[in-house]
Amino acid sequence: MESRQPLDGFDRAVVPLLGYLAAAVMLCLMLLTCVDVVGRYFLNKPLTGGFELTEVLLASLIFAGLPLVTLRGDHITVDLFDPVTPDWLFRIQHALASLIGAACTGYLSWRLWLRAEDLDRAGETTSRLQFKLAWLTYAMAILMALTAAALLVTLFRRPQRHIPGEIEGPLA
Repeated sequence: MESRQPLDGFDRAVVPLLGYLAAAVMLCLMLLTCVDVVGRYFLNKPLTGGFELTEVLLASLIFAGLPLVTLRGDHITVDLFDPVTPDWLFRIQHALASLIGAACTGYLSWRLWLRAEDLDRAGETTSRLQFKLAWLTYAMAILMALTAAALLVTLFRRPQRHIPGEIEGPLA
C-alpha cells in the first residue's frame, strides 16, 4: 500500500489534468510531424506553419511537464552525498531546495506574465500563422506558477533519498 503524503489532493487535482494535456500535446506533435514529413518528402509540399506549430507545441509540452516532474520528484538530481548525509541535514537541504525552487519559479512566472502583457499590448504574433504569442506566454506563466505551487507542496512532504541498491521511499 502506498503511503499518503501531505497535500495529496493537490496531486489528484493537478496531475491528471496536466498529464492529459501533455499527452494531447504529444499526440499533436506526432501527427504534425507525420503530416509534415509526408508532405515534405513525398508530395514536395511541406505543412504551412509546421515549424511554428512545432515551436508552440514544444513550449506547451515543456511547461505542462514541469509541475508533473516536480510533484513526482523526477528532476535530475546529483545525489553524490546522499549516502553520507545525516537525515536531519537531508531534511534541511530538501526544505531549502523546495523554498528556493518555489521562489525562483514564482519569480519566473511573474516575469512571464509581465512579458505576456507586453506581447498582448504590442499585438505580437507568429510570422506565418499569426498565432498570438501572448496566449502561449500567459499559459507558460500559469504553468510556471503551478510549478511553484508544486514546489511548495513538496516542501511539506518527506524527502526521498536516491541511493543505488536501496529501496526508494520517504525517510522515516
